[in-house]
Amino acid sequence: MVYVYTSINGAYLSNARILAKSVKKMHPNWQFVLLFSDIESDYIDWRNEPFDEVLYAHHLPVNNFRSWFFKYTVVELCTAVKGIAAQYLFDERGAEKVIYLDPDTVVFSDMSQIVDLLEEYSAILTPHLTDAEESMEGIFSHEMAALKHGTFNLGFYAFNQSKEGRQFLDWWANRIEQFSYADFNKGLFTDQKWCNLAPYLFDNILVLKDRSYNVATWNIKNRTITQSKEEVWLVNNTPLKFYHFSGFGKNFHWADRELEIFSKKGDGVRALWQWYKKAYHDHALSKPLHWYWANYENGEIIEANHRRTYRDSEELQKKYPNPYNDDFYLNEIV
Repeated sequence: MVYVYTSINGAYLSNARILAKSVKKMHPNWQFVLLFSDIESDYIDWRNEPFDEVLYAHHLPVNNFRSWFFKYTVVELCTAVKGIAAQYLFDERGAEKVIYLDPDTVVFSDMSQIVDLLEEYSAILTPHLTDAEESMEGIFSHEMAALKHGTFNLGFYAFNQSKEGRQFLDWWANRIEQFSYADFNKGLFTDQKWCNLAPYLFDNILVLKDRSYNVATWNIKNRTITQSKEEVWLVNNTPLKFYHFSGFGKNFHWADRELEIFSKKGDGVRALWQWYKKAYHDHALSKPLHWYWANYENGEIIEANHRRTYRDSEELQKKYPNPYNDDFYLNEIV
């Protein structure tokens, strides 16, 4: 059985809906799992959502999840849980192959090739870049960003259940369980920078450079997006496997700036983004969800420095196994 999963809090539910529908359209027999690092509101009816299963992050096999959750911001938490969830799908759901896709990706054509490749390779990663930039703007925006955020984009990866695959997965899951921080001074960026080491520590990992996978604004160089007469999206005249719509937040301003600078005249990528913007709004919630784990039990907001104070002190972690309650807030923060 092939399992596909994505990791979100409530703010990304609109994106996850689009992704799930796109996966099930191309592969109705694949199981789609929503990994949810949140607590749902009363007005979400999971029975009417396009997910085969909703897996709550606090149901994963983690010791004292409240203490663990508290150490992470929302972005950090949604990445920290990804490795443990993959292990869970193998161990508890009997998955034979596991594919991860970020919630802001959309599958546009058949991805059976990934399943076939996992018969030969234990894991698959895609690099942020497959072509050298020529402009200073490209060097600053894309090559330097890849140096900062990691060689590989972990908006996609795939594992099989081989010994080699589990060695890599178990190592990575352990590292991001402990250190999925956006801490550039320590050389960390959530789950991504760890995988810089993976091809040198583990065998049989495929670095997939096929330009039809994981297309995004940061790697649009030498990728031309068009649409066929049959309304099939293409990249360099071959079917586009999936596009990564990174930058949808804040009313798409970041993505629009990227497109303004890097898209080529006549390229269909702008039309593709217009399609996604409409789909995003069509799938939006009537009102935004507030992240459940953003506040203490008394309602006060948990600041980033509160989380750092707690995660950097083993003494505080032992003293306050549930830092969300009033004891930690009143004794250590106020």
